[in-house]
Amino acid sequence: MYFSSVKLRDYRNIPEGRVEFSSRLNIFLGDNGQGKTNLLEALYVLSQGDSFRFGDNATLIRYEQPLAFLEGKLHRGELDYTLRAEILKSRKSFSLNEKKVSIPDIRRLFPTVLFSPESLAAIKEGADLRRALVDDFLVTHHPTNAELISEYRKALKTRNRVLKDWLEERSPKNRILEVLESLNPSFFRLATQMTTARLKALIDILPDFELCLRRISKSSVDISVDYLISSQSALHFTSEEVDNALRQRAFELREAELSSGVSLVGPHKHDIVFLYNQKDSRFFSSQGQQRAIILAFKMAQIVYHGRVHGLYPALMLDDVLSELDSVKRNELISFLHEIKTQVFLTTTDLHLPEHFALDRPSVIEMTNGQISVARQ
Repeated sequence: MYFSSVKLRDYRNIPEGRVEFSSRLNIFLGDNGQGKTNLLEALYVLSQGDSFRFGDNATLIRYEQPLAFLEGKLHRGELDYTLRAEILKSRKSFSLNEKKVSIPDIRRLFPTVLFSPESLAAIKEGADLRRALVDDFLVTHHPTNAELISEYRKALKTRNRVLKDWLEERSPKNRILEVLESLNPSFFRLATQMTTARLKALIDILPDFELCLRRISKSSVDISVDYLISSQSALHFTSEEVDNALRQRAFELREAELSSGVSLVGPHKHDIVFLYNQKDSRFFSSQGQQRAIILAFKMAQIVYHGRVHGLYPALMLDDVLSELDSVKRNELISFLHEIKTQVFLTTTDLHLPEHFALDRPSVIEMTNGQISVARQ
């Protein structure tokens, strides 16, 4: 799968532009603040339906413009696709070959792996980044997971709204409890399914993860993962055990949920721990080791998808190489030489293209939102 071109209009600081891509390596080059990440983000929005940066739809639209428009030409297998996105402040709409298409279907057809500086901080920062790391893989792990995540988030939003009504005294307690009781079967079903999907994904990727980390570390490293539900190890829980753990925790925290006005139980509260030589990498690994773990996990995601689905996802690297030491950077470049995936990376380093020898790299310069092809 690869992008052959993209066309943009009024997207962030890019008034208008069109660029054709190499099927292998594409380097977005320019100083900070010129639009490199905006161009990368546009491709991500097209293939994943949403941005990897914080903000609502309005932040994606150029100042004082009513909407933004994206059009990507993609190739998958023997088929060509035209994918369009229209972004308004209130909504996004997508079409594939002139027909409306859902975000889960887009993600299923056009898998993408993103690697950003925020990714590198996933271990030492909050659990939300580690959950996002796993959920990114979850979407490419199985095509139905994107829809499952979406359904769970909707159920969580509904449940939170009911709890907030109680907090703001909009409904009596007995009424709130009745509504929660009616919502809980669906909520816990989706929570159990999403948690179980995460557990399976982590177990399935572990062999590739181990191989990739040993390659980066140049040594026999013992790497494993654990999944925590209320600080309890749950990696090998059955679906029934997950459901029981969620319901028990919900019973224990019922009053706390009512007093806080938010759901305190579910996969949005779980944590993932990476064990490096049998120790929690959050506390017992150096920054370099933590970065190696995340790099290996991203590499493993690509290897896994290629091995299982026979298709490599597009890889997007947002100013990541400058964050890696020379050993890890060279190992990543070597890895990219070996796999048949399309790569997009942003950089301010004028000399970076010289380090790559992939077939026909395309270098695209960004200057104040203007796109120009420097070399192809």
